[in-house]
Amino acid sequence: MLRDFLVEALVTGTSAGCGVSLPLGRATTHGPARSGVAARLGGRITTPSGSSIDAGGSVWPTAIYWTLVQIGTPPQDFPVAIDSGSGDLDVGGKGCKGCVTTAQNRGYDPTASSTSQKAAPYNFSNTYETCDLKHPTAPCTITGDIYSDQVGMAGLGFVDVKVGSIMTQDSNFDQFKEIDGVVGFTRNGKDGEGVFRNLVAAGKAYNAWAMCMHEGSHSNGTITIGGVDGRLSDGPIQYVPDTGDGDYEVKVETLVLGETTIKLNQNSILDTGTNILLLPSKMLAEVNKQMCADSSLTSCSDLWANKCVSLTEAQVDAFPSLTLRLTGGVDLVMTSRDYLLLGSPVAHASGEFCLGIRDGGSLFIIGDTTMRHYYLVFDLAAKRIGWGKVNKDTCGSDLSAEVQTEMVV
Repeated sequence: MLRDFLVEALVTGTSAGCGVSLPLGRATTHGPARSGVAARLGGRITTPSGSSIDAGGSVWPTAIYWTLVQIGTPPQDFPVAIDSGSGDLDVGGKGCKGCVTTAQNRGYDPTASSTSQKAAPYNFSNTYETCDLKHPTAPCTITGDIYSDQVGMAGLGFVDVKVGSIMTQDSNFDQFKEIDGVVGFTRNGKDGEGVFRNLVAAGKAYNAWAMCMHEGSHSNGTITIGGVDGRLSDGPIQYVPDTGDGDYEVKVETLVLGETTIKLNQNSILDTGTNILLLPSKMLAEVNKQMCADSSLTSCSDLWANKCVSLTEAQVDAFPSLTLRLTGGVDLVMTSRDYLLLGSPVAHASGEFCLGIRDGGSLFIIGDTTMRHYYLVFDLAAKRIGWGKVNKDTCGSDLSAEVQTEMVV
């Protein structure tokens, strides 16, 4: 998800550490979380496992990955979408019109927390893009009241954070159809906003976070708060410059489609709250033209016309790979299985494939279908983005028996 306005920047740093790894939720089950214990030893933050969650998180149908934060005194768990494209914390409020009420959602009730109080500017209205799954550039809006309360994440302790209590939510906000809330990680923000930003400012976390998306034995992925967890990368992590100013961005030098190279030299936003690849309109038209020039590809024109079609396994595999070549020497490779997707809400039947490359208008956004092959590091302290091959043995699995290791960064 991307907020459609700019906010003030606040970037802070603190001493390095391993961080805390916190599993993302599964899409198919609902149940209580198991808490990990974080400890500060010798000025470093370390933990053997983190916190596991047994619900939510997928490209379809949830269209976001999410985790839990703890809000209030006494603290209560709230599911929130992990969003690198926005900066604040919003959760469904008690009595919200249009919010989800199914477990494990709950309405934030300020009267139930002894540390909650109204906070300026008292009300909010946030509008996002890439939230309507049928129309990625269509706006979705949430409005509500602002409170200040104690918020914790990943066992790192509690900090005072502004909490947006959602009281109205647009009906086209598809990403909030299963869970209702968002925790933002952009470097920009106003005073008191941002759980991660405030944890860093309080000296409770190093100024980096990371995540991987993989259906493991325990969950659908893992998020690392306050560092880089070497257990989650299968091999070294390669870093490229973060070219963004507010949003996390990387420069894409070329797009390679099979044997065809398209020169770009354009920044792309990294948005964990967007589930597919969004290309600017002109770039989309060029990729469409180049791909469908191969007349052997079944239903290519229909797919690019946003129609969902039935394909055999061999027909899917015949579509070319798509590689985004970044400044800094990293290639992000998508196979046809990463952009021809089952389970889309626009499909008429469960066996239909839909194109997971859509028109972003003026936006170029790398989303979850590209990111899910990597342990992706957002190193704010060094202003760089790290890409490590996801460790499928550990990402989404119980890490309590694994030895915590630091990556050389």
